Order: sequence, then C-alpha cells, then structure tokens
Amino acid sequence: MPASRRLRLAREITNELRRREARNLVAVGVYGSVARGEERDHSDLDLLVVVRVKRARIRTHVRQGVLVTVLQHTPAEARAEVLGSRPDLNDALGGWRAMRPLYDPRGLLGTLKGRSRRPTRAQFRKAARGALLATYEDLGKLRDAAAAGDAEEVREMAVWFTGGAMGLLFDLEGYVPRTGRRAFIEARRFGPVGQSVWALRYRNPSLAKTVNLAESIWADLRARARSQGIRIEDVP
Repeated sequence: MPASRRLRLAREITNELRRREARNLVAVGVYGSVARGEERDHSDLDLLVVVRVKRARIRTHVRQGVLVTVLQHTPAEARAEVLGSRPDLNDALGGWRAMRPLYDPRGLLGTLKGRSRRPTRAQFRKAARGALLATYEDLGKLRDAAAAGDAEEVREMAVWFTGGAMGLLFDLEGYVPRTGRRAFIEARRFGPVGQSVWALRYRNPSLAKTVNLAESIWADLRARARSQGIRIEDVP
C-alpha cells in the first residue's frame, strides 16, 4: 500500500529535522490516525520529536494545508510519559501504542512503544489517584454552579467533570482506548457508570438531573477506587 500524503509529509519533515538538528535530534515518530492508517480528509499529523535540547522553532504549524501537531520531548520526558503515572495515563499509552518510528537510531521509540503495552497495575493506581483528585475538583465546581442556580455554568462544569470521570474510569479499569475520538463511546462498555458518563456529557439533562447523575458517577468511582485501596483523604 503506498504511503499516505500525510505520512510522506511526516518523512519530509523528519529529513529536514535530521539535517537541521543533527546530534540534537534523538528520534521522530508519528502517532494518531496517520500512524494507524486511519486518517481522514481533515486529519492532523501528530509528530513526536525527541531532542536533547528543546527548540522554540520545533512547533505546531500548518504545512501543505495539513495541521502538523508537534509534541516535543526530551528523552527523559518521553520515558516518563510511558513509565510514569500521569492522571491521563490511559490517553498517553494509547498514543504510544500507535507510535510509528520514522527516525529512531537508538531504538528509544521502539522500546517505549513495547513498554506501553505492558503498564503495571501500580502505574494505573497512581494515575487513578491523580485523576480522582482532579475529578473531585471539577465536581466541586459543578456543585457550586448548581447552588448558584446557574444552569449554563452547570452544563459547562458537567462537560469538564465527564472528561475527568471518563479518564478516571479507564485508569481504574486499567483500560487504554485505541483512539480518543471514541473514548466516551467506549466508556459505555463499563456498565451503568460508563453509560451515565456518556449521558451526562451528551444528553444535556435538567439541572437537577445533571447534579444527580454527577453525584451518582462520583459515588461509583469513589467506591471503585476504595476497593483498590486508592484514597484521597489524609490518614493520620
């Protein structure tokens, strides 16, 4: 199968980076829909550029009518994204699993891609705790908006809350979605809580129903976290 236009563009940019950055360039990879061979007419091109020293000139831009989204990492940052426990661990691992190295002389991208398929339970537990705290903050904002009777702000905060709740659910389940485009759809496979997250995000329920759904989602996620020994309260 011939290379897609975006993949050819990625290789062109990679060759330019090799000439310009020389020894500063560690690796270049493409991820997302282009790496998976699923690009659409208006897809962007997701590039990971790993350098020893970051450069302001290596940045997101539009080229040949295509949005080239550039994520610039040092080798340490690339390793931390795969081996660490950031709150959006499931999203980061999904990107790495689709990684297609274009320039990887030391095998860094290949190694990390392989490691992204073997996350530890401890990674997910730490990630879930961070996601739990962030989601609790969004729930507090939703509660304040509801107390003020501000229906528009309640809707806005519900969108924020569902984003965190979805990621938290995935981290608690050790689940890595294949693509973020269908993440909320995939959340529905996790029973009533996943279906409630989807409904709260897209069905625009009344103010009272929004609050009830959010509280129900939060209660379920807290129970799941506690069953795994994940707590957010300080213990004397």
